[in-house]
Amino acid sequence: MTGRLDHIRELGADAILLTPINRAPSYHRYDTTDFRALDPLLGTWDDLAELVRQAHARGLRLVFDVALNHVSRDHPWFRAAAAGGAGARERQYFRFLEDGKYLCWWGYGHMPELQLDHPDLLDELFLGEDSVLAFWLGKGFDGVRLDCANDLTFPLCRRISEAVKARFPDAAVLGEICNYSAPWLDALDGTQSYFFTASLKALWQKSISHGQFQRNMQMAYGGGAYRQFQMLSSHDIPRARTEFATDPAFLRAARRLQFTLPGIPMVYYGEEFGLEGAKDPDNRATVPWETWPARRLEPDARELQELIRLRQASPELRAGRWEPVFTDGVADLVAFFRVLPEDPQRFTLVAWNDASQARPVTLTVPWGWLFSEVELREVFTGRTCQVGAGLITLPLEPRECSVWQINPGNKGSYSFFKSWHLP
Repeated sequence: MTGRLDHIRELGADAILLTPINRAPSYHRYDTTDFRALDPLLGTWDDLAELVRQAHARGLRLVFDVALNHVSRDHPWFRAAAAGGAGARERQYFRFLEDGKYLCWWGYGHMPELQLDHPDLLDELFLGEDSVLAFWLGKGFDGVRLDCANDLTFPLCRRISEAVKARFPDAAVLGEICNYSAPWLDALDGTQSYFFTASLKALWQKSISHGQFQRNMQMAYGGGAYRQFQMLSSHDIPRARTEFATDPAFLRAARRLQFTLPGIPMVYYGEEFGLEGAKDPDNRATVPWETWPARRLEPDARELQELIRLRQASPELRAGRWEPVFTDGVADLVAFFRVLPEDPQRFTLVAWNDASQARPVTLTVPWGWLFSEVELREVFTGRTCQVGAGLITLPLEPRECSVWQINPGNKGSYSFFKSWHLP
């Protein structure tokens, strides 16, 4: 991985999430046998230190992933609990049932769940001075992702965040939330949310309308819950290139939404190469590095780089307010604004025409500072339109997610925006 950092940085990424690197019997390592041991298949402690050093030198932050909810049935705690009977101290770390079975994650017997109300476990995992989380953050990581954080419960996630911040105030505490994730931001710095992904898939399958998709986004972001990670692919769902293989126009629109809606775009490794894969384990295949120099020139990589550059150059896409446009009676349309109230020139309009024909669509612009005849330019095609008395008529192409920004120089020496206009 250290040798691929330049590739990741060239794409425009600024953080890397590593799936678990602790010792475990499985390839995914979410079933650890030792929270503090590095899997030797990945390298040595010196290799890890060099990865941290090289990543930080390139402005890349590193986040480690850990499953605190469960362990491997080969973990010494569980072996002692199973062998020692009711009197074993470790027996209290798990919940054994009368039939000899035990609680395990999603019913998978190889991953027994920990009873996270036991004080010994809380100290060992995150409360103690030398806890598991403190151990890894002390190696130079910039944050932690809590696997299946919704299983840990909301109060425990809050306690974990408080404990981490007490010792590592700049560390990020992120959580995987398979539920509706916005409320969990009260306990976590950020959430890996599947709500955006699930809403897109439901729309593609025509089980919800475009209007309902817009309302879903309103629920997710209307309260300013912008610290959610937006993804199209992950190791738990099919890769987007496979999911939407029969509809490349939908995939292109979905990717543009990923980078223009509020939230933090999360790109799954290999998406820049157009890597395909259905459900686990196909979606977890290795990157074909032997062909990667040629594959970097594929449309997926170019478009991804364009979207990352667009987001980096547009502060309203990173931190601006989200304003939905509800277009009653207009089918197959999603539209919204991203604006910075403190700078009226920082303005992006996204209009997704999912209809199979080109059409003009007129939208209301409810801001008094957006003057008549100011020009908007579509960032990918260069076509233009003008604002007129609080309305914009957009020329939309079929199955296109268009992105429009202000082109204030269309009147030559005239300036629409004076410095004293700014609040």
